[in-house]
Amino acid sequence: MYRVSYVGADSTAPSKGDTRFAKEREIRHKLEAFHGHVATKGSRDMDLSGHTSGEPDPSAIQEIWPYLSHKDRAIRYAARVALEWQPAAWWQERALKEKDARRAIASLVALSRVSSKDEFHRKPGDPKPDPALQGRILGALDGIPWSKLETQDRLDLMRAYVLAFTRLGRPDESTRQGLIAKFDPLFPAATRELNAELCPMLVYLEAPSAVTKLMASLRNAPTQEEQMDYARSLRLLKTGWTLTLREEYFRWFLKAGNFKGGASLAGFMRDMKNDALATLTEQEKAALASVLAEKAQKKSPQEMLAARPTVKTWTVNELVPIVEKGLKGGRDFDRGRKLFGEVGCASCHRFDNDGASVGPDLTALAGRFSPRDLLESIVEPSKEISDQYGAIVIHKKNGDIVTGRVGNLSGDTLMVIENMFAPNDFADVKRQDVESIAPSKVSMMPEGLLNSLKEDEIQDLTAFLLSRGDHKNRMFRTAAASKH
Repeated sequence: MYRVSYVGADSTAPSKGDTRFAKEREIRHKLEAFHGHVATKGSRDMDLSGHTSGEPDPSAIQEIWPYLSHKDRAIRYAARVALEWQPAAWWQERALKEKDARRAIASLVALSRVSSKDEFHRKPGDPKPDPALQGRILGALDGIPWSKLETQDRLDLMRAYVLAFTRLGRPDESTRQGLIAKFDPLFPAATRELNAELCPMLVYLEAPSAVTKLMASLRNAPTQEEQMDYARSLRLLKTGWTLTLREEYFRWFLKAGNFKGGASLAGFMRDMKNDALATLTEQEKAALASVLAEKAQKKSPQEMLAARPTVKTWTVNELVPIVEKGLKGGRDFDRGRKLFGEVGCASCHRFDNDGASVGPDLTALAGRFSPRDLLESIVEPSKEISDQYGAIVIHKKNGDIVTGRVGNLSGDTLMVIENMFAPNDFADVKRQDVESIAPSKVSMMPEGLLNSLKEDEIQDLTAFLLSRGDHKNRMFRTAAASKH
């Protein structure tokens, strides 16, 4: 433990409290007072310690309801939970007839949650799924206009559909066909988050196009995280496969053998493959026997990058005018994102919640780097090395040299990451074996990452890196769109 004391001339008077969002906090606390309680008359005048016992008060719904559509997501959540604690008879019809999209989504989620437990947690005596209620909930959800919703509201709407199925059962055949007609045209969507919700929906509904669409997305997904989204959903799909697509899917697991992750990743991938194997017929297993028996060959990102043909050994001075011209508009966000994975950026760096965390997160580059700064950091990575991510050179007493970053300190052992593309492979160095330690003058980021790219590809990649993940950024507007 440490006791820190300040010595100096600046005031040590207590700072004033932060009053920003005080109103919002007050609203949330008021809503949370309903959590765990059925509202009773007079209870809303109580403090947060609890409610008084007394006559149930359905008018509390009037107080809760408006906040189901509040702009603050935490307040919306608090309102929905508060609603779930009130008897459904007080608010079921209002939820089914609500016209405001956000209030409808939140209240229909609440209705699904209180109407039945999912099949894995349902016990004897618990309410059984009501097909008629499910039909009404799905009808109300279908009435919410998708085209008018913001991305987060669309994600919430998808969650509402999922709950209607997990709590109230599979839809009947007519409803299933109607839902396929609704969701099939929406995939692929503009964002990875929406695709991650839509792809399991298409699989659950057994949409005829699911295999073809999801395999195309798996084939083109730039990062391992997105690929795993599609592969995880496809593992349960039994219909629509051709033998060619089956083979391509199982060959993906050979590629995924080079994915980076925590200690549990290999086990999760094994379980995913076993689930997919369980969907095969005996004839399919026989036809795919050689592929299913094949083992993944470990390849480093350096080896995969080396297989890309060199376009040109680019210099910073050559690239600056090319990139600055390209950033004025007409760039391709999706191709930039794809290249982020193909040239190895995602193997070390995170961007907008995709990629690895070995190097710095690149999402906020636009606030810290100009185009020239960005290009210098890629083309000449050793010109300026961050103290936070720089390597060290360890000279051992026996003459050996170990270069890398210290990933962990375990007692008297330094666990050194020598290859940033393999962050879980450590070189162990005993402290008593160390002769000297000095900062490395060479960055652990490899040179030449842009040498396999053409001018327009570099323009798309840099636009993506400077976009903060916003595909609507002006850099991606076409000339025709800019006029409007």
